[in-house]
Amino acid sequence: MTQTYENIMVAVDGSTGAKLAFTKAINVAKRNHAQLTIAHVVDTRSLQSVTAFDAEVYDQLQEDAQKLLDSYEEKARESGVEKVVQVIEFGNPKTLLATDIPDEQKVDLILVGATGLNAFERLLVGSSSEYILRHAKVDLLVVRDQDKVL
Repeated sequence: MTQTYENIMVAVDGSTGAKLAFTKAINVAKRNHAQLTIAHVVDTRSLQSVTAFDAEVYDQLQEDAQKLLDSYEEKARESGVEKVVQVIEFGNPKTLLATDIPDEQKVDLILVGATGLNAFERLLVGSSSEYILRHAKVDLLVVRDQDKVL
């Protein structure tokens, strides 16, 4: 018996790893006739150090995220994915991508790009894909850039 998925979430941030994950997510969604949920999280942890809160910063980040997701949705639809949903959230990407968004959107498969961080960088900042691996309640596919594999 083969596993089929109904709602596939791909986390995108504009990075090479995310683009590879998105391409794979399109193929998986088409094979499963599934909905593709394209998720982007604006990491607000880095904005907390800004002493003068400026709503324009958030507005610009929202606008940039919307442009990014619109371009991904257009590519998905051009590739033959019929059901596409966009999700933009502000907060901690690790927790939002691991549990919050998948629960809210009823996702049954998550695709993320591998970070490419070295061991020291992972120790300092942690890997989102590693966190998602440990905390997600659904299947996870970490997509690697074959050119970057050590």
